[in-house]
Amino acid sequence: MFPAQCKNLLDVLLPLFLSICLFFASQVKANDLEKDKLQFRGFATLGMVYSDSDLYGYRKGVSSDGAVSSGDFDFKQHSLLGLQADWSISPKFDAVYQGVFRDLPESSFDRYTTLAFLRYEVDTHWSIRVGRTAPDIFLLTEYRDVDFSYIWATAPNEVYGIVPYRSIDGIDVTYSQRGLGGFFTSKLFTGSSEGEISDSSILETIKIKNITGIVLSFDHFNWIVHAKHSKVTIDNEPKSNAFLANSINQVPDFLWPNSSEFAQSILMSGEDVNYSSISGQYQWQRWLASAEWSQIKSKSAVLPKITSAYAALSYEVDAHQFYSIYAFTESSTYVFDEAGVNEAALRELIYGINEAMNFYSPDQKTVSLGWRYDISSNMAASFQWNYTKLDKSGTTLWLSKPDQPKTSENINTFFLTLSVVF
Repeated sequence: MFPAQCKNLLDVLLPLFLSICLFFASQVKANDLEKDKLQFRGFATLGMVYSDSDLYGYRKGVSSDGAVSSGDFDFKQHSLLGLQADWSISPKFDAVYQGVFRDLPESSFDRYTTLAFLRYEVDTHWSIRVGRTAPDIFLLTEYRDVDFSYIWATAPNEVYGIVPYRSIDGIDVTYSQRGLGGFFTSKLFTGSSEGEISDSSILETIKIKNITGIVLSFDHFNWIVHAKHSKVTIDNEPKSNAFLANSINQVPDFLWPNSSEFAQSILMSGEDVNYSSISGQYQWQRWLASAEWSQIKSKSAVLPKITSAYAALSYEVDAHQFYSIYAFTESSTYVFDEAGVNEAALRELIYGINEAMNFYSPDQKTVSLGWRYDISSNMAASFQWNYTKLDKSGTTLWLSKPDQPKTSENINTFFLTLSVVF
């Protein structure tokens, strides 16, 4: 982890460093690279974010411990630099390494490493990858960090910001077959991972194990559809949950009968979590439509069912693309209503329980309008406006000050990005 002084310096130098990289990368053509056994590629984004909320700070995902509040022009949330090396060891073996340099709550070489795997092409149908790969749960899985590869200034937070895991250490097996004028693909994967979840006062590292997933997709000439499902087991107990459970266990029976049973119900270690999604994309003439639906389910009282989705439409005119997105995420809200509890005597503890039980309960809707301009074959600029209706009981994707009363709010957020591949 960087010392505090280094991280402060990083905050200043990152936008300048990315600006220099973007300038030089714009001079590089893809065909300038020699087609050899070892190839290097890169991508970068310089992103500026502005939000008008005084109560809630915008962040790209639940892992971010920083946020953009009213009056701030932030360059950290959406700026990044990615470098990738592809090594063709033999006609059947290749190796891939990708590192993405961005602002992270836990800065380390391991966290910056997003891909690091060996791939074996068994034949034209079968392939096996071993090592670190991207979790194949999104429509944009393979190029989630390569902003140049999709139209929007940022992928919908309602779907892409809720999952803190950016890689899986394990193995996957893929089978591909042509048919019906298109390409069928199925994939099985397994492994483990870890990621950070942050709120206004604490940063938790959540480890998951026994990841098992399946992906089914069909890619036609101008459309594609995916169906994905995965299951994981939470491998460690979040410190905040353990502390809260211990506090509940200290309550005497005359104030809360059977409090130990409730304390046990909020522990997450060993709980299974399921993630399911259906997504697709269709292109005709100058129009491009895409949509994605996902659902998170578990038996844990702390992690309720979360349903998220978006639908997007864009229209291309020469080097310009104009687009709109509607996105939402919703879940149930917990309200403390345990029988036989002396609520007057345990007011502070009950407040803490409500906060913990509703931490991972997002509830918001966003309408986005945007414009992308392809400056050259490898550089593009995007401008996007988000209008978010945020419910007071579902502020998971935003940061607020500790002990700040939660209220509903309508928030405007603006994004300006410059992205490049080289």
